[in-house]
Amino acid sequence: MCTFKRFFLVGSNDAQTKHRVLKIDRTEPRDLVIIDDKHVYSQQEVCELLGRLDLGNRSKIGQKGSSGLSRALSAYGIV
Repeated sequence: MCTFKRFFLVGSNDAQTKHRVLKIDRTEPRDLVIIDDKHVYSQQEVCELLGRLDLGNRSKIGQKGSSGLSRALSAYGIV
């Protein structure tokens, strides 16, 4: 059983100079919330964003749960 509730898809151009982020929220079992972040990020900006998301999603000391973000896979297209 998958316990992940929030997903962040990061897409980039071939040169990896422009990045976009798609946020998928499954915290409500009956709802699928997809947010298309319209901002175009540079490589440095997307790294900073992912760093902040990782830090914000870390478990507090003594609690069970995720340790921040984890990279699930890399892909070249989504159907």
